Amino acid sequence: MMKQELRAVLIGRQHCGKTSVINTILETRTEAEGDEHVKREGFIDNRRVSLVETPGWWKTINPSDYSNISKLQLVRRIYLISPGPHAVLIVIRADSAFTDPDGRFLEEHLELLGPNVWTHTLIIFTRGDLIKQEDIEQHIREEGSALKRLIEKCENKYLVFNNSNHHDRTQVKELFKKIEGIVRRSKGKHFDIDLEKVKEVNEQWEEIQTRANSRKSRVQKERSIVKEKEYVHRLEEIRVVLLGWVLAGKSLAGNTILNRDEFAIGGRTREGMRGFGDVDGRKISVLDTPGWRKYFTSELNPDFIRSAILGSVSDYKNFPHAMLLVIPADTSFQEEQKRIIQQNMSILGDDVWRHTIVLFTWGDRFKDISIEQHIESEGEALQWLIEKCRNRYHVFDNTDKKNRSQVSELLQKIDEMVAENSLFHLNTQKNCEKSCQKTDKQEDLNMEIRLKDVCHFLDEGFKRKAQEIRRKIEKLCMDILEEHLYLQDSFSMDDPPELAQDKPPDSHTPLKAISAPQQDNIPEPIKSLLMREFSRWESIIIDGVQESLQDIKSSFELSQAEKRQRSADAVERWLQNCYHYVQHTIDKIQDPESGIRTKRLKIQ
Repeated sequence: MMKQELRAVLIGRQHCGKTSVINTILETRTEAEGDEHVKREGFIDNRRVSLVETPGWWKTINPSDYSNISKLQLVRRIYLISPGPHAVLIVIRADSAFTDPDGRFLEEHLELLGPNVWTHTLIIFTRGDLIKQEDIEQHIREEGSALKRLIEKCENKYLVFNNSNHHDRTQVKELFKKIEGIVRRSKGKHFDIDLEKVKEVNEQWEEIQTRANSRKSRVQKERSIVKEKEYVHRLEEIRVVLLGWVLAGKSLAGNTILNRDEFAIGGRTREGMRGFGDVDGRKISVLDTPGWRKYFTSELNPDFIRSAILGSVSDYKNFPHAMLLVIPADTSFQEEQKRIIQQNMSILGDDVWRHTIVLFTWGDRFKDISIEQHIESEGEALQWLIEKCRNRYHVFDNTDKKNRSQVSELLQKIDEMVAENSLFHLNTQKNCEKSCQKTDKQEDLNMEIRLKDVCHFLDEGFKRKAQEIRRKIEKLCMDILEEHLYLQDSFSMDDPPELAQDKPPDSHTPLKAISAPQQDNIPEPIKSLLMREFSRWESIIIDGVQESLQDIKSSFELSQAEKRQRSADAVERWLQNCYHYVQHTIDKIQDPESGIRTKRLKIQ
């Protein structure tokens, strides 16, 4: 006799194991998460099973940074499993830290589906090969309040999956049993999809699609006009400058252009770095510049960012042909980012926009969404930026290194821009404040605070965060030890290397802890911005160290001693990079000669 059909939706961040969970349940193999495998079905234990995989997000993305198109996609994919899922499965890697931002993100993400979603939700912890079912309770206790709160919202429904053992069907039977319990407690009902909300989302989607098609046609027409009116010459030499915030993908974009690993990925560029190569028979020069902070006014950027950008651009014997403003395609772009980009670009003068192309990175993350759909769904801020750059934009699939046509097309767009505007000439004489005037939508962050209080808060907050990061890195190293990276001759964490953040911030007396009055001088919105930046640093370091250690682990050419040393160097390098950024900010604010210390900062 056929059992009742089972329908479920899987939600989780990138690389959490959603695809592997589906593979384990359906006893099939799909190698990677992707839009081409959104809905998968099969017959398991004499029942029809339908599973929908929703778009994942990256750990470095805060809840407020999730793109509008991604939110719409979540609701639209839920509709694929009509009349509604019996269960919503939150997939979390058991070997990855679960932070407060992770918890907030999931809560906001789930509640897009409606307030009653939690009664139909359970958590699947992947990497059961590292953490067994009997050890998960201890893991939950050690992870802290964020994970405990999420489990409580899911009414303590969770289990561990070992996706490396597809033949273990007991874990699948246990999952089905828990889902049947959810259905039974819901009186046999599935989670009801809000049809009105789905209708609203579909109408938005159609409107976005119409505007996206219109924009694409308009851009193609504008390019055709340029080709007709201007003599578009194929440049034999092209010089480009990469600009953008930290972790936007500038270095990766540079590597994609040059078709080799010229720039280090994941670390922070601290000075202008040039790469050269021959691409499509042209001589290409790429300048990778230091990234600015995503959430903070340019006044709080370390001095070396401004000087490195200006110095690197002016050092060109010939001026650059194009400025490539690099923006991740999968994150939200709000008035906040618009204002900060205006401030940081203003150091290059008003004329810079005529020579700028917006380069979207990570276009591979949503293969079924066009970049025009993303632009139209994000709203006025991103549309303003595209119009400011005269509708010049391009998108890179950073994972497809064999796709050289995307690079060739970018170079063609640079040819057209140069034919229309000639070369970029550096001009910083005009008042940059003109481009940073307050807009009507910035009123909620109109406040003044003492810079030295921000300095103290930043310094003390970083020290605490650095210690948290160090503990997590030590745990990460120990986890890899358990996977026999170093065999019997193991790296000892009892004597860790001397790390940069353990040293005082400068040669002066170390800063004391923040007093309550000082903390009171910092409004909550500013504290929130600081914590968002801390979270980005943590994600960069943890993910970077993890990737570095995995690369070392997979190397067959290194001896165990070399692996030990390189692992220690990786930890040191990533922490030094993080410390470097914070220290320059602190030095800038504390320096009495800078003229900033006694000034009051206006956060607009």
